[in-house]
Amino acid sequence: MKKIIEEKTLLQYLQELDFFKVFTRDEVEELLWAGEWTKVKPEEVIIQEGEVDVYLYVMIQGEASVILADRVLAVLQPGETFGEFGLMGVKRTAHVVAKTECLLLGFSADRLNLIHTDIQLKLLKQLLFTLLARLSKVDRKAWYHHTARWT
Repeated sequence: MKKIIEEKTLLQYLQELDFFKVFTRDEVEELLWAGEWTKVKPEEVIIQEGEVDVYLYVMIQGEASVILADRVLAVLQPGETFGEFGLMGVKRTAHVVAKTECLLLGFSADRLNLIHTDIQLKLLKQLLFTLLARLSKVDRKAWYHHTARWT
C-alpha cells in the first residue's frame, strides 16, 4: 500500500473517505471483514460492460475511468463507489478502467448478506445517495440539452 495509508492506521484512512464517514470504527471493521482487497495496474479493466458479476467496489486509492461507447463518463476518485448494479446480478452497463494504480475494496452480495443488518442498511443508504446524486446530474444535463426543444 502507498505511503498515505502507512502514515495512518488503515481504519483512520478509511474513515476519512466519503463513503466510510457514516460508519463507526466497529462497522468499518466489519465491512473490512466482508470485503476483498484488489490491486489494479494502470489501464487494467476492472469492470467489463455486458459481463455479470455480483461485486460493488469502493475506490480506496487511485483513479479509474467509467467508459461507455468510447466516451469517459466519469473519473472515479478515492472514496467513491462503482459497480453498484452488480449487487443485483445484472449486466454491467459500462467499462471501468484504471487510470492509475488502484487499490479497491470489493464486496460481493453474498458476503454483504453476512454482516449485521444495521450495517447493511447504512451501506444501502450510502449507495442510494450515490445513485441519486448521479441521476440528478444526468437529469440536469438532459434538461439543459433539451430545454430549447420544449420552449
